Amino acid sequence: MTLAVLAILASVVGSAASATAATAPAAPAAGSVTKATLYDVGCLSASHCFAVGAAGTLLATTDGGGTWHREASPAGAVPLYRIACAPPASCYVIARPGTILVTHDAGMEWTAHTLPVQVPGLALAKCEVGDATNPQPDASCRLGLLDIACPRAQTCYVVATGSGGWNVNPISRRSGPGSSLWLTRNGGVTWTRQPIPSGVACNGDCSPSNRYRYPLEWVSCRPSGPCWAGGNQLIGSHEGFAAVWLMTKTLGGSWRLEPGCATGTCSEPVTDLGACPTGNGCYAVNNSSPFGDGSSVGRYTATGQNGPSVTAPNGLFISDIACPGARTCYTVGAHGVVLSTANGTKFTRVKTSARANLNGITCVSTAVCFAVGAAGLIEAIHEE
Repeated sequence: MTLAVLAILASVVGSAASATAATAPAAPAAGSVTKATLYDVGCLSASHCFAVGAAGTLLATTDGGGTWHREASPAGAVPLYRIACAPPASCYVIARPGTILVTHDAGMEWTAHTLPVQVPGLALAKCEVGDATNPQPDASCRLGLLDIACPRAQTCYVVATGSGGWNVNPISRRSGPGSSLWLTRNGGVTWTRQPIPSGVACNGDCSPSNRYRYPLEWVSCRPSGPCWAGGNQLIGSHEGFAAVWLMTKTLGGSWRLEPGCATGTCSEPVTDLGACPTGNGCYAVNNSSPFGDGSSVGRYTATGQNGPSVTAPNGLFISDIACPGARTCYTVGAHGVVLSTANGTKFTRVKTSARANLNGITCVSTAVCFAVGAAGLIEAIHEE
């Protein structure tokens, strides 16, 4: 598959990078709309999309990214972190740490709904994930709502991590989970907390008899189910991971820990990001290993077992992944790097002129995606 970046929206007012493809249309400068960091992008169609970001930034396009305009956020200046859209007219936005913005009329009106996630702020103070000697960037221990998936216009799951989700001490079996998973089936009016395991075994050089709390960092759903959620934290500097792979077969069904094998015989995948394009499995990114050279991408069965091997360039930090097809995925990350695969096993670089960090990506088809990042950067990626 040959890819061309059709539009790089630069952060400098009045400038726009030339397109890779000779027939690419000119793009307006993103700096003319915002210089705020953009975290994510979601689309109702190939032409109608929203980008969200720092300081309550909410942008919209109705012409496939040709022009973007601001919309008012009812949450004020808090960071808008993730967005999930479900046609024909519904989108849900995470306003960190604990609010969901909802529209059911394609952005004409947004309403805010606050969930009782009860966190002290956006990140746990003085907390880092992974070894300080890790060559990839260390990430703050994020708190509050972290990801959302909306398989239907009225049905969404959202995951949240509290302070306990980053606690590296063993817990008793009576302890509650440090993370939470919430469901709405009435368009965001009410959200119900879903039962999930309180802890998991440590995967590595640590006692398998101990249980540890875990963060929930991502959630992904098929339109009629299944759904998956995952996350991990490093216990100590090298001892092992408290990783979780949760799955529900049906929307509204119970969540269970996978692979579901006996203690010591296997372990949950270590993941920080995930995207599940079919009911048979998922692609996931591990940003937490102190032993690897940057982020790694893995492919897993629906029940969290290892799938076919995946290769990707070393030394990169991946911020987001989107998989619009069973074997078609894209990743974005630090320094404007975009990777893609059309065969589900080998990720290669997509040529772009972007150098700023990219934070989020969504795809409206296997050939058309939008990515967003630092200083108002918005990028459209098209297959030639």
